[in-house]
Amino acid sequence: MTPISRRHEFLNATVRVLLDLCCILGIYGVTVWLLLPEGAAWWGSAQNFLTYLVTMVTIWFLVATDQRLFLSRRSEALIALLFSVAKTFFTAFLFTVFIVALFKQDELSRTFLFLFGLFVLGGLLLFRLLLGLSLWNLRRRGFNSRRILIIGSNERTQKLVGILQANEQYGYHIEGFLEHEEERRHLLEEFDIPFLGDIDELDQILVNRVIDAVYIALPVRSHYEIIQSAAHLCEGVGVPVRFMADLFPLQMATSELTRVGDIPLLTLSADSEIQPPFALHRAIDMGISLLLLVILAPICALVSIAIKVDSRGPILVRRPRRGPGGSKFQDIVFRTTHRASLDDGTATLTRVGRLLRRYGVDELPQLLNVLSGDISLSNPVQGHGAGDKVDSPV
Repeated sequence: MTPISRRHEFLNATVRVLLDLCCILGIYGVTVWLLLPEGAAWWGSAQNFLTYLVTMVTIWFLVATDQRLFLSRRSEALIALLFSVAKTFFTAFLFTVFIVALFKQDELSRTFLFLFGLFVLGGLLLFRLLLGLSLWNLRRRGFNSRRILIIGSNERTQKLVGILQANEQYGYHIEGFLEHEEERRHLLEEFDIPFLGDIDELDQILVNRVIDAVYIALPVRSHYEIIQSAAHLCEGVGVPVRFMADLFPLQMATSELTRVGDIPLLTLSADSEIQPPFALHRAIDMGISLLLLVILAPICALVSIAIKVDSRGPILVRRPRRGPGGSKFQDIVFRTTHRASLDDGTATLTRVGRLLRRYGVDELPQLLNVLSGDISLSNPVQGHGAGDKVDSPV
């Protein structure tokens, strides 16, 4: 990563830290005001609960940093973002209760702790939701975009380009692609991606163009030397290199990147050896998804009304999906197409449907899939890629 990119990421993280701090401070002030005794001064009561605030803020930022909540997660699904916020809050809140109870056992205010925690959870979820949607909207308008270069033209590249173009909220602008095999260059014609030349011209492109990241989609076995050379060139000019991780045509349930010393290891496993214990994992999924359903109920109600007013048809629909390990299930989402589209196999979006898909709000009912065990909040079904199947009525 170049020094400019590092400064940009540092600035983004600093802004997120300050915004979270302002959100928690505002919630603290409201909670103190709600529990303010008659005739008491607000500042005096606020000082009495200052330990709760300092402890919560400190632990929140420690856990949020560990969960990478202050870094840019532009390609993350909306539900996954909300899950990360909820998970971070519960961890911070439990530690806060333990520490405050340890040092203020005789003066512990359970009422304040409960209300403060409840308001912080709801406030942070709503704030992060609005912040995420705002950033998505800005990226769709061309702001805060990342210019990427793709090396290799094949079926994997087609899939990558289709996903990036169908999810403009990620903010990735494809500058073009490089390919040394002439017979493969036509594979990206349908996506209107500029062909910038042979892979040997990578050094000139990195010098003459502004490239934020290089994506390598070449098969490793037959192109190892080319990949190694391209990676060294990118490293020399400080441009991040990203490899498509589907290196093997295997239907593995889980994958994880770990390290032994300074050696990175990619673990592929069809069992749960790299996952938390199943019972605990399911309990966390069910608890957080239920809580999110309650908190997001007003938004879901407004969306349901808008769908019914905008067009005829069901509010919820099902889409065939594949879960971990290739298992099939029915993904529940808000309807975004006209009713006729459900019958004739087309995919004509409604006016409300275009907005829902633009901001990923149509995926909120996936929380019902989490409750049924079809998917996990830590690995939800990702947004809309190329070739999405047509919705089917619930």
